[in-house]
Amino acid sequence: MKTILLFLFVALTFTACKKSETDIEPENAADVVAGNYKLSSFRYAAGTDEIDLPKLPLTQSGKTISGTVSLDATSEDNVTMTLTLKATGSQDASIDIDNVEVKKRGKVYGLYVDGEQVADADGDNIIFNLNEEDPSTGETLELKFTAAK
Repeated sequence: MKTILLFLFVALTFTACKKSETDIEPENAADVVAGNYKLSSFRYAAGTDEIDLPKLPLTQSGKTISGTVSLDATSEDNVTMTLTLKATGSQDASIDIDNVEVKKRGKVYGLYVDGEQVADADGDNIIFNLNEEDPSTGETLELKFTAAK
């Protein structure tokens, strides 16, 4: 009888132990940042063309301008980014950026295009900032936006 009680005591002791939190696998970087975001600001400049919308959505003369960013995971560390601008009464304007690499950088994730960091994301917000110079024309291209889920 003592042997059975000792066995039950040991069995209950081991079954009462919880698994540690380190047993949980971390999420893939792409899955953390994937989702739909609303633009809160937008800036585009190329040569003499410039669009500067410091606060979105913007309503003026009965028309509303807004925008979205969609990050769709394509692998553990890559997403496709779709940036869409919408204006009342006009056709939506969209651009897709494929093969955006996602790398964890401390508490945030960096988004990289062709090895160059273009944005920070934390799963709730994106801060995007791209500045490039066209080597053939010397013209500077600037694309900046902030977005939140």
